[in-house]
Parts: sequence; structure tokens; C-alpha cells
Amino acid sequence: MCGIAAIIAKGACPVDATLASALQSMLLRISHRGDAENFGETRITDRWAAGTNRLAITDRDHGVQPVVREGLTLFYNGELFNTDSLREELVALGFAFETGTDTEVVLNAYLAWGKQCFSRFSGMYALVIFSDADSGFVVARDPFGIKPLYFSETGDAVLIASELKSFGDAEGHRPAEFEPGHWYDGTTYQRFSTVLDTSPASDGTGIDEGALVRTYRDLFHRAVRSHVDTDLPVAVTFSGGIDSAAVLAAARRYHDNVVAFTVGFKGSADIEVARRYCEEQGIAHHVEEITMDDVIAAIPAVVQYGEFFEAIDAMDSCISYFAYRLIQRHGFKVAICGEGSDELLGGYDLFRTHPDPVELVRYRTRNLHRTDIQRVDRMSMAHSVETRVPFLDLDLATFTLGLPFSVKIRDGVEKWILREAVADLLPDYIVHRPKIRMPDGSGLKSQLRDYAAGMAAGIEVDGGVDIRLGLTTPEERYFLAEYLKRGYPVPEKRNKLAGYDYDETGYFTFVS
Repeated sequence: MCGIAAIIAKGACPVDATLASALQSMLLRISHRGDAENFGETRITDRWAAGTNRLAITDRDHGVQPVVREGLTLFYNGELFNTDSLREELVALGFAFETGTDTEVVLNAYLAWGKQCFSRFSGMYALVIFSDADSGFVVARDPFGIKPLYFSETGDAVLIASELKSFGDAEGHRPAEFEPGHWYDGTTYQRFSTVLDTSPASDGTGIDEGALVRTYRDLFHRAVRSHVDTDLPVAVTFSGGIDSAAVLAAARRYHDNVVAFTVGFKGSADIEVARRYCEEQGIAHHVEEITMDDVIAAIPAVVQYGEFFEAIDAMDSCISYFAYRLIQRHGFKVAICGEGSDELLGGYDLFRTHPDPVELVRYRTRNLHRTDIQRVDRMSMAHSVETRVPFLDLDLATFTLGLPFSVKIRDGVEKWILREAVADLLPDYIVHRPKIRMPDGSGLKSQLRDYAAGMAAGIEVDGGVDIRLGLTTPEERYFLAEYLKRGYPVPEKRNKLAGYDYDETGYFTFVS
């Protein structure tokens, strides 16, 4: 896991000392994505300059980057969870391995199967591969966009980086998000994954629900087992809700050093439930009680690292920021979380009232990379912690998207199939605990929203950007101003999901 950056010269413009210096600046701005001792592992040719800040997780002693093999050079940010099966297949084809890293598996897979290899990967990744033979390159990003990637292209160069902040003051460059499940080779920008197009196989009539529950349970356990396949201790961000509790309970079956971490206001529901469960189960548990003063002080860092101005993302990130800070302070480099379950399984109230909940599942899942998953990535990597998302395991997510909605919401109970699948793992008070959004569960409630609205009085955004983006509330204007203070580019559009807003409690509500 790491941060990557690259500058690729186009036409007759070779990489010179100025561009090489620019690469170092790009990497420095995302130094938090790696270990201090692994900063700025770079390679520079006359056609391109690229580098990485490596957060050493797999084969920490030998897994240096870049990996070079048969005229190809790979810079990679990610984690594959089907590494073992891919390695076995590649060994059978005659490929040799010098390390135990998934980075080497990625490059050998590209040598074996070309761009078709991306469809074989199950994991989270963003990468660039350079070819000496034709001075070409290919860039790719995982199907759900769990790992971030941005690029900018002019007539002179292509710039690539893990975060917006890397682009800094790159003259003439306006970074855009590289779409999940795509590859680009300088001429073709092609989608390689159709998982997000998956539709329910049936309306649920005449199905064997027991079989569906058993399959879901099996895939869920496989996903968690693969995501905790590490010799490092594993942290779990634990709210006491069904998603994170299921991940925590399953993780303890497949790893012998799993620790829970919970953050919230004193007396909050999340802390109370999480403490009760961990005490009953004898789980090592670290809790941090925060105050509103703590949250206010963290806002500049949250916006700086988060790279967004949407109020709901910023508010949720304030809790995540403290959770990952706590995880880092206890020396953890690997964490897992329960994100993605609500989107895949219709966990929010708005799914009950939407005229087409199946389409809403697809829409929300397609946008995870710029909402909840962006929050998870930025807040965890701000503290040099790699966070894995087992609910977005490729096999589990594909199966979940194909489920009839009747097993997702049943008699007003959201995520019915998940609750059935993990009923043997968890006590009833968690299995049947209703969905509680992060602001309510953590105790933050509307305090940050009220603070932001109050601070927005008199704020005018230069150029009327807030008006062009359709921002309608003072708290949105406040966070946009904070975003622009950090030098981020004026966005073309807002991150907000079209057609949805937040009511006075901070909940999603459908706008017809």
C-alpha cells in the first residue's frame, strides 16, 4: 500500500530536471501514504518519471518498488486478495517469483495476460506500468475505486497521482478522477469491469432463501478471511453496528490478533454498545471520547486530507479522523471496516421510500469511491493506515448486487440477509440493532452542522462557485470555503449524489 505519482512526457518533450523535481514535490505532498523510511522510491528515464511512497505491509523486507521485469516497470498502490491463487497459476505457466509481494504478482500477471489481467484481480489498487519496448504505459484502477487515482493530460505531459494535493501548482494541469474499473494507455480509455452493472437475477419469487443466506455467509467469511491474511495485527473500526460487528467477529476466527477501536462523544450509543460487546467477548478494545472542541480543531486537517467540501462527508470524516489517529497511535498499519454494506444491502432509510430501490443500490454503490470510500481512504492514509473493505470483495459484492431486493429489506428490517447470515456470530442486541447513522451513533448529532452554519455567516466564495455548484445551505458554503483555502481546484460539479439531500437530522432523504 502506498501513494504513487508519475509524469509522462509526450511528443518530443523529454523529462528534464524540472519535471524530475516536480515529481519529488508530488510525492512529498502525499508522504503520509507511506512509511518515512520508504519515501520517494523513484525511477527517471528520458520519457517518464515516477515514484512511490511505500507503506510496507506484505514482505516488508524485500518488497521494494518499482518492480522491473522484462522491460516493464510497475508502480503500484494496493492490495490483492487473490494473490495466492494467481501466483499458483503463474508459477504453472513458468513464471518465477523473488518476493512474496502482490506487486510482483501484478507485474507477472500483466506479462502473462496483458490488459486482460485486470479482470482477474480481486482487490483494491491503482497502478501504472511502463514499457521500454514501445515507450508506452498503462494506468488502471480497481472496479470499486477503493484506491484513489487522479490524472491530468496536456499536449506536453500526462500527470498521475494518488491524491489531488499532489498536483499542487502544476501549471496548465487540471486533475480529473480516473474512473474505477478502467485502464488507459495514452490512446484508449477502456472499462474492464462490469461488476457495477450487475442486476438482481430475479424478483425473489420462488427462490430458495435458505440457499441464498448460506451462500452469502460463505462468501462473507471468505472475504473477511482474505482481508485479514497478514502477519501484522489487525484493527477494526467498531461502532457496535451490525456491519462492523460482523466484520470484527469474523476477523477473530481467521486472525489471532484483532483489536477493536471506537470513537465517539461521552455516553454515545456506539461507545456503550461497543464496550458491552467487547467486554462480553473478551476483545481487546480501545476507546477515545472526543469533544466538540476536538472536532472543531480537526476540521482544517479533515478537509486538507479528505479533499472534499460536501458537508455530510466532512462531518462523517471528523469521526473517522479520530478513529484512525487512535489506531495509528497504538501502532497498527492494517485495519478493516464495515463500509459498503449499507449501499449494497439497502441499509439507509431512503431505500424504503425510493421508487426504484434496485437502481438506487446500483447508483449508490457506483458512487462509493467519491463518498464513503473516499472518506475511509483519506482519513486512514492520513495516519499511514491501510484500511480494507471486505464488503466490497469482488465475489461478495457481485453476489450481493445480484440478490433480489426482497432479501435485503424484509418487513421493514434493512440488511435482512446479512443479519440472517451472521446470527450465529453475534448477540441479539447487535443482530437486531437498527441502522443508526454515524452522527447519531457517535453523539456528534447536529453539533458540527450547527457550528458550520454559524461560521458561514458572511462567507462569500470568490467567483460565485457556491452558486454555480448549487450549494443551498450555509454549512455547505462553509466547507467549500475551507476546501478552497487549501488550494484545491474549483470543482466542476459537487460530490453530492444527484436527487438526494439531508434533512434536519442529517439523514439522507429522497428529493422527488
